[in-house]
Order: sequence, then C-alpha cells, then structure tokens
Amino acid sequence: MDAKFTLQVNDSGAWRNVLRGTSVQLMDIENQVAIIASVMGKGYKWRIIDAAMGDVIGYCNAPDFIWTPAK
Repeated sequence: MDAKFTLQVNDSGAWRNVLRGTSVQLMDIENQVAIIASVMGKGYKWRIIDAAMGDVIGYCNAPDFIWTPAK
C-alpha cells in the first residue's frame, strides 16, 4: 500500500488541509506547490505531513520556495 500524505497551508496562524495524496504523487505535488507558493508570496507557508503518523515531512516557505526536509 502506498504511503499517504497531506498537504497543508498556513496563511493566518493555523494549518489547514489542502489535499491528500500518495507517495506516487508526492514529487509532482511538491513541484506544483513550489510554483504556486512563489506566486502567492511570503504570506503563505506550506508543509506536507505523513497522513498516518502526523509527522512533518517537509516545508516550502519564503524566500526560496523550495521544499526542505523537516528536521
């Protein structure tokens, strides 16, 4: 079974679910969200979490809008 993830956005202090996907879709979603994030600007923070465990996998934030692994 494919691992599942949840994409979340934060624009006002609270994380909200945007979509859920599988590991097969993860790279495509990351690439497209990086483009959307750069258009939307620094007022938005993005992250992907492991849907089963709730652990953060990575972040995409200003100023570079590239995905960085969670520490």
